[in-house]
Amino acid sequence: MEIRSYSGEFATPKTNGRQISGYAVVWGVQSQILYDATNNRMFKEIINQGAITPELLKRSDVRGLLEHNRERLLARYRKGLGTLSLRIDGRGLLYSFLSPNTTDGNFALEMVNRGDITGSSFAFRADDKDCTWTKDSVGMWTRKVNKISGLYDVSIVSDPAYNQTSVTVEHIPYR
Repeated sequence: MEIRSYSGEFATPKTNGRQISGYAVVWGVQSQILYDATNNRMFKEIINQGAITPELLKRSDVRGLLEHNRERLLARYRKGLGTLSLRIDGRGLLYSFLSPNTTDGNFALEMVNRGDITGSSFAFRADDKDCTWTKDSVGMWTRKVNKISGLYDVSIVSDPAYNQTSVTVEHIPYR
């Protein structure tokens, strides 16, 4: 017979508090009203599950940015490698990274911790042939994106197009 016990004190694990993660894409939900300048029309958008594939991620160079600003780089995913982690699951596209100890990294941590930045976004390209457009009875267009052909960034943003996205600071133990 084996018995496991511990008679010492338990310590609270130290945390690094710099892990930022969130959903940049959430499948099957409607965006806020967007504007299509090419066709001069307002529309809502839905990203269907399966629009982002593991194959797309394997060939992508995706930047983790603050407010889609390429000069405010927080992390990077280069064809599966780098400081940005991307994972597709049943809810959407989940990202995570350790925020760098830089002015922008510290700013990002502070704004997310305070609740001033609560959402995420993404920059992408989708070919027309991989989208379906429908118009409802009041004239509002909806674009359903079935396949994304290019993924360029995931960003923490103060004004997300999709309210269902998220961003949090996770207080994970030091490794």
